[in-house]
Amino acid sequence: MLLDLPVRPWSGVPAVEPAPGAARAGLVLLLLGTAAAAYARLAAVPGRRAASEAPSWWLPALAALPFGAAALPVLLAAAGAPWPVVPALAFGTGVAALLVAALAGPRPAALPVLLPLGVALAAPGLGGLFATRAGTLAGLGVLVVASAVAGAAGRPAEFRLVGWLGAVAAATGFAVTAALAGGLPLRTAGFAVLAVAAVTLHAAPALRARTAGPPRPAEAAGPVPAGTVALEAAAQAVALLALLLTGGALRHAAAVCVLWGVAVAVRVLRRGETPARRRRLAAVAGGSELLGGWLLLAAGGVAVLEAYTLPAAALALGAGLLALRSRPGLNSWLALGPGLGAALLPSLLSVLAAPDPQPARRLALGLVALGAVLGGATRRWQAPVLLGAATLVPLALHELARGWDLLPRWIYLGLGGLALITLAATYERRRRDLARLRAAVGGMR
Repeated sequence: MLLDLPVRPWSGVPAVEPAPGAARAGLVLLLLGTAAAAYARLAAVPGRRAASEAPSWWLPALAALPFGAAALPVLLAAAGAPWPVVPALAFGTGVAALLVAALAGPRPAALPVLLPLGVALAAPGLGGLFATRAGTLAGLGVLVVASAVAGAAGRPAEFRLVGWLGAVAAATGFAVTAALAGGLPLRTAGFAVLAVAAVTLHAAPALRARTAGPPRPAEAAGPVPAGTVALEAAAQAVALLALLLTGGALRHAAAVCVLWGVAVAVRVLRRGETPARRRRLAAVAGGSELLGGWLLLAAGGVAVLEAYTLPAAALALGAGLLALRSRPGLNSWLALGPGLGAALLPSLLSVLAAPDPQPARRLALGLVALGAVLGGATRRWQAPVLLGAATLVPLALHELARGWDLLPRWIYLGLGGLALITLAATYERRRRDLARLRAAVGGMR
């Protein structure tokens, strides 16, 4: 093939033979380039050049560039140049064309020529370098450097953003390839990929001016630029890829989650972050740490239900309490409902459905539910009161059902009759108490 593209990556240095007819094709391309340059030179003479600030040689050189860039690797292939001369030349020419397009700024007819030329040469050139491990690493390393240069010095803001995103993608590929080239398993490569994600996450705010341009004073405290959001989203995606690379190794996956939680938590402490962004980053950090804890428990064979539910409940309740302090008008159901549900309902279902007695779980669940009712009544929060009561009632009925055969039947009949007589004698007062209780619970937030 023209660029010595192997059938499979890392299949070894391909055999190179002179391509028959390639010399004629290369000469034809050179002639076409010369003709295109002459035509562009003549077309610029009648006065079109006066309307443009481009130099007189710019349009002829631009017209001849695609033909000359394609002719050089064709002629080298015709001469039987050893690998990797042809793919390296094609790849380098394509990357150079893309860099010129990013750095040169607005030029007449530059982008429609340079961008397709760069992609058409860089993609197959990089594919030809995939024949060996060293070629793959060299190509990806060049992509990282070139993309970083485009991100740092690109003239349009869109090119800067594309440059940084390309640098992140190339660095991720380099990290995976370097680990595989060194004979390491994919689960180990996940840590190198995680390092790329951490660097991207912490570099995104520093690159805000590069990706979005210098902010105006009125926008200094405004929304985060789209470029920074895109880089942070890319960092999260790369971290997810690092987690997926660990495969079924639970301890490696747990380590990735814990390390990513630490990296995001450090980002929370950065100056200049808005409260909303700090809350979102803290939620990501807490969720990552929680997932890491779950994976460690699963790796250790821990089967206790509360070991999985209580950390999530504590995290949700902590976030809810902070939300109630910062937003006084927030409803307790939205702030505390998820955390209380995670703390009470799974344990209640386990008590009601499991055949074993579980006395310690029943006692702890009753105490927690009672504490939720008392704490909610003290702070006038409706969610703890109702959720705690919804846990205590079925738990009490369950205890009653378990003790049904432990006491004589006449005791239950006597207690039931006494309760009915007391309720009948104080019916009006109980009805007023119930109405006051309904009004008090309805007035909670």
